[in-house]
Amino acid sequence: MEDKSWENITDHIIIHILSYLPVHHRHNAGAACRSWNRAFNSPLLWRHVRATFHSEKDVRWLGCLQRYGTHFRTVHIDCNQEDVVNRRITCDFINELARLPERRLKRFIVVFSGMNPYFYAGQEMHEAIEDLFGPPPTKCNVISTLEHVDLGKLSIAYSDKLFLPLAENNPNLRFLNIQNASLVCKVSSDCLLKIITTCTKLVDLRVHYYSLSEEVLTALADKERTPLQHLSVCCQKDDKMGFAKVWESEFWKALTEHNRALRVSLIFGDYCPTLRIPKLLKPEIPVSVLRVENWHPLLYLVRFCCEHYYRTIEVLVLHTHTSPQLDQSLLELVTKSPRLRELHVYCVLAKDTVSEILKIRPGLQRITLKSEKEPFPWEPEEL
Repeated sequence: MEDKSWENITDHIIIHILSYLPVHHRHNAGAACRSWNRAFNSPLLWRHVRATFHSEKDVRWLGCLQRYGTHFRTVHIDCNQEDVVNRRITCDFINELARLPERRLKRFIVVFSGMNPYFYAGQEMHEAIEDLFGPPPTKCNVISTLEHVDLGKLSIAYSDKLFLPLAENNPNLRFLNIQNASLVCKVSSDCLLKIITTCTKLVDLRVHYYSLSEEVLTALADKERTPLQHLSVCCQKDDKMGFAKVWESEFWKALTEHNRALRVSLIFGDYCPTLRIPKLLKPEIPVSVLRVENWHPLLYLVRFCCEHYYRTIEVLVLHTHTSPQLDQSLLELVTKSPRLRELHVYCVLAKDTVSEILKIRPGLQRITLKSEKEPFPWEPEEL
């Protein structure tokens, strides 16, 4: 009779199981038997790490880093920012990550969970990440440099001081998200230009509008660099955030000429002045994602999409007001847009409109479409 004991499970299955466990449970499981201990100590288990810092127990990640950190290829950090202990352990972890004797790290992602503490500026977190992005220790054997950096979920203000070292020490960077959750952006267009001219393999860039300039768009159109595949631009506050500048169509024409497969995401946040939005919409922009999160009449925007973005639009998110004209324009846009896969409209639509949208585009994957008023928040529906 076949022996089906736990000891006979193959190592790759055990490694897969262990990868889902919090670090303190992972330690306990690794002590269960010889085969599980072997899997616990396998370099394969530690290539792609999701380090959660939600309690004092997660301090064990520091021991794992010291023992297995040279195997890390991907580090995804989730810090519950409400507790100062979590933030301190997270900073210690990043500081130790920067000081490893051998570095294979290619992907670095940090997110904050929990409520943002009042008056928390995140200076110590900024300094810890800056340390990681800076030059490695003299005796460090650098096998790989960073290729993927995602800091899009941190509620701290970034500055040039953080990203200039990133560009100087990580020329193979391909993905960069610096659309922080803070309303303050201090990353200058000069800094972004330095990143683009140094990291010529960059194919996915996600920034605030404040950081853009005509020189940046021109640099992205350089035929000597790898073609850009995705550019995401988030527009938030007014004059302090650089809304005095408005990009011209000629720069977008040049950008799309070199980057034929370029997709652009435009995000207009709650604090973006509504009157600014029409000035930033250009027919030449190949918009695939359009998010407008401030509550204003947006009929003109839907009509603009019908005229200019129907070939490229994939995701549309609108926070707006109900009107029969809006329903009619949405039906026209849905009819004309073969790539549309997500539609989220945060106002009540006519019941017949919702039914017709689903009939016209049965291939929609996620929707937020309501024909009756419901309490907020409205959750998207998977189809």
